[in-house]
Amino acid sequence: MIDVPRFSNVAATLAIAFGLISGTELASAPRAVERQILALTYPEGPTISVKFQGTSRLPRASGEAKVERKHGTTEIEIELDEMKPASAFGGQYNTYTLWVVSPEGHVDNVGEFILEGNRSKLDVSTPLETFGMFVTAEPHFLTSLPSRFVVLENTEPTVEVGPLKVSALRYEGFEGLYDFELETLADSPEAKGEIRTHIESARTAVQLAVAAGAAKFAAAELAKAKAALKEAEAEYSSGISGRNEMLLAHEVVRLAVAAENRARERAFESALAREREASSERIADLRASIAAAESEAERSRLKVAEKVLDAELEAKARHEAEREAAQAARRAAEAEERAHAAEEERIAAENAKLDAERAKTQAERGRLSAEHEAADARLARENARAELREAMARITAVRESARGLIVSLPNILFETNRAELKPEGREALAKISGILQIAEGYTLSVEGHADSAGSADYNLDLLDRRAASVCDYLVKQGLSSADIATRGMGESHPIASNETATGRQQNRRVEIVVVEAPDFGMRPTTL
Repeated sequence: MIDVPRFSNVAATLAIAFGLISGTELASAPRAVERQILALTYPEGPTISVKFQGTSRLPRASGEAKVERKHGTTEIEIELDEMKPASAFGGQYNTYTLWVVSPEGHVDNVGEFILEGNRSKLDVSTPLETFGMFVTAEPHFLTSLPSRFVVLENTEPTVEVGPLKVSALRYEGFEGLYDFELETLADSPEAKGEIRTHIESARTAVQLAVAAGAAKFAAAELAKAKAALKEAEAEYSSGISGRNEMLLAHEVVRLAVAAENRARERAFESALAREREASSERIADLRASIAAAESEAERSRLKVAEKVLDAELEAKARHEAEREAAQAARRAAEAEERAHAAEEERIAAENAKLDAERAKTQAERGRLSAEHEAADARLARENARAELREAMARITAVRESARGLIVSLPNILFETNRAELKPEGREALAKISGILQIAEGYTLSVEGHADSAGSADYNLDLLDRRAASVCDYLVKQGLSSADIATRGMGESHPIASNETATGRQQNRRVEIVVVEAPDFGMRPTTL
């Protein structure tokens, strides 16, 4: 496991100075390096076309981004061509990620590319006005720092584009690499069809968490990631759709990254506490000397010495944490291998015993299994509905009906007599779509309701357009248009009296009716 920082520049220098690690060890460990990227300052208004050029790792690859800055946000539509699967690098590489670099040198992971043959498209946004862009191969979509496997970089526009400014940015990358087999894919064949590496990314994320010592320092978090991976692998074996595979695998990656980060934090905190305990006398003596210093110059010198000591202890703690994490990972792997072998022996012995009784007990087992599966299915459906209802209730009013779960959106979505969504309406719908995207087996009916004011024909026309606006926004957020129906209901279904202003306001609403398919219960993964 590499491509993550182990020592800061100061800490690494102190580590060598105090003999904690050798220069050879530091050279082989991941270290911060300064890299340069071409940056552009995008003006408000015009759409700028920016070309991408492949590096030696993917020399034939190319790309083009359409960049438009409006209302303080920069929209990026990027299309890549002549790509090859990141998994062809071998080892722990599985996918490609787009990064933006800010003027301060900060790098931000803004999206994952899913290949369709040798092409891929990605629509993302960034608040930055000035930034550079590049694409790297990564183990999974949630890496927080770019690997050194840069495959494409943006280039300088070849035509005059008015107020566009071009500059060079420097950012801090990290030397070292994940496990790999090939340095370049120049001679590798192209692939056809959709490239699905979500499960492989999930497996790699769990492997990286184990390598970080999660079995010792984040056992509970690692157990959740492994359980989620087991479920995802089972669903993958059953032939689930690509989107559902991605959702399950992404959840595994999120859990595994959380376990990895927690393990590193706890390992470092534990090691640092030990280092400080071992050096408690030095720390106390130094602090006492600072307090007793007779001159400001002496006090300043001692404070510098205190900072040097802190850096020394941190460097030793990081080195010890990494060593201990590696040992813990090795022990965990050995224990898992022994447990697996023992489990195989137990299963073999149990199967030999069960073979003699199988003919007699098969019918009974089948009956019990069917009952248990039915009970589990009913419980899962009930729990799923309860989880979905609770999650929706945190956003807006929700009620059960014979038709399904009704999500009621008050008249905050639109301006009076308008069908365009207001910002607060889009925000509410974004939250709702985020919840609905991790459920499955449902259809939606988007229904607009009015009060008794105005003509029926006008109300129906306006409500049809409002329902269509809600539907279009939900589709843009990732829901399938095939699962959404829209209609205007007029004033035929009031929920309050139309005799008062308050009642009429309550009746002006949009409702989303979530209908569970008869043979497929909703199953939110995590709400």
